[in-house]
Amino acid sequence: MADSGAQRALRAVHDSLASALTGRADVRPVWGPELAGDDAPAAAALRAAGASWEWTALGFAGRSFWDLHVGILPVGSGYTVGLHWTPAVDDDVLSWAQTAVPGGARQFAAAAGEHQLMCADAGGITVHSAQSAAAAAIGIASRVLARDSG
Repeated sequence: MADSGAQRALRAVHDSLASALTGRADVRPVWGPELAGDDAPAAAALRAAGASWEWTALGFAGRSFWDLHVGILPVGSGYTVGLHWTPAVDDDVLSWAQTAVPGGARQFAAAAGEHQLMCADAGGITVHSAQSAAAAAIGIASRVLARDSG
């Protein structure tokens, strides 16, 4: 991130998620910088690509974080929020992704090796405030969890 103020703002989003999800075993907040040294092949690929670790996300119990998560990424003066998944889980996720992110805009992030179905409005990808980013991430996670339990 460009400055410590932006990093503090992103950390505030992460902390808001952690507070809202206290006591939940089915979904957990993940702070990107804490995974920078992870041994997973996906983490190694991000390091090799020189990708930023300045993000926060929600991972799901019983699923590989790297294969499926809700990502919150800084962009401009706000954040994008979306469902992120690898091609390894396409057969599962493609059938219900639009339910988790209604009206979402799909893109492929080559550096991360993942699909990203981003919250979108009529103008394209939505840029959220810190408060609405946390709410949107929890909404997506709730729809994923409802699908997984159903």
